[in-house]
Formats: sequence, structure tokens, C-alpha cells
Amino acid sequence: MQKLMIDKKGAVDLTELAIGIVVLGITVSVGATVLVNVRDTNTANGVAYNLSNSAAVGLGEYGNWFKILVITGVAAVVLGLIFMAFGRRGGPASY
Repeated sequence: MQKLMIDKKGAVDLTELAIGIVVLGITVSVGATVLVNVRDTNTANGVAYNLSNSAAVGLGEYGNWFKILVITGVAAVVLGLIFMAFGRRGGPASY
């Protein structure tokens, strides 16, 4: 993932994070819909049915973690902003 872009005024560009979250959400939604449709058009306990069912369950589990991933991304941005604000103080570095 690329670094967050900082313009001349010190503002952070969150466009990449927002686009990434939207793309992930759309991908999971469309993928789950396709997999459920494939599963429903095959006979139960067939190879295609079992494979598409397992994949649909996996995407469903990812959907359960999506909120946590978004919260983690937002927390990383907030912490980055805090460190940028307090990290610009002049003075000797102490180790």
C-alpha cells in the first residue's frame, strides 16, 4: 500500500483508503452473489455445488471481518495524524 500523500498544507489525502474500502465491499458483494447463484444452479453434494458453497461461506466470513478491517484502517490514519502533529516538534532527540 502506498504512503498517504501529504500536500503543501499538511493535509492527508484519504482517497486511496476510501477507494480501497469501496472496491473491497463491491468485490465481496458481487463475488458472494455470483457464488450463491452458481451454487443454486447445481445439484446438492456435487463437486461444483460443494466448491461454490465453500467459497460463498468463505466470503461470508470475510464480510464478518470487514468492519474490523475498516476500523483498523481508520485507526491507522488517526494515529498517523497524531504522530505527524506531535512529531514535528524541534529539539534534540532522546534515546
